[in-house]
Amino acid sequence: MEQNHLPKKKKSETEDDKRRKKIVAGSLLKAVVRPGGGESIPKDGDQIIYHCTVRTLDGVVVESTRSECGGEADETTSKEGLPVRDVLGKSKMILGLLEGIPTMRKGEISMFKMKPEMHYAEKDCPVSAPANFPKDDELHFEIELLDFAKAKARSHYKPE
Repeated sequence: MEQNHLPKKKKSETEDDKRRKKIVAGSLLKAVVRPGGGESIPKDGDQIIYHCTVRTLDGVVVESTRSECGGEADETTSKEGLPVRDVLGKSKMILGLLEGIPTMRKGEISMFKMKPEMHYAEKDCPVSAPANFPKDDELHFEIELLDFAKAKARSHYKPE
C-alpha cells in the first residue's frame, strides 16, 4: 500500500482574511457599555445571536433589531424584537461586525464606532446596504451579544 508523502497544502486564504488585510488603524473603535460574563468569546463556526442598533454620530437611529428602536416585533418575537442569527466565518457580514463580535463575551453590550469602509461602504462588502442607509457616514453600531454556540451541521440525510 502506497502512502502519499506530498507536503500538505497550506490552508487557502478566505475572502474574510483578504478583507481583514485592508483594515486601517482607527477605522473600528470599541467601547464596552455593559460587560458580559464568562471567559469564552465566539470564534469562526459559532452561531451568534445578537441585537444591533445603528445610529448616526448625533444619535439618530438608522436601523435596529430592537422593537423599541423600530425593529421587527410581532406575536412570535419577544418584546425586545427579532435578533440577528449569523454563523461567524460563514454568514455574510459587514467587516466591522466580523472583527468586533469575536471580541465580545455573552451578554456584553458594546458600541462600535465604524468608518464607512468598515460597514456598507467597504469596497468588497458582501452585504447590500438597506434602502436609504447612510453608508458613506461614520456610524455607531450598538451590539448586544445574546448568545453563541458551536453551529450545528445540518444534514439532509434521512436513514431508511
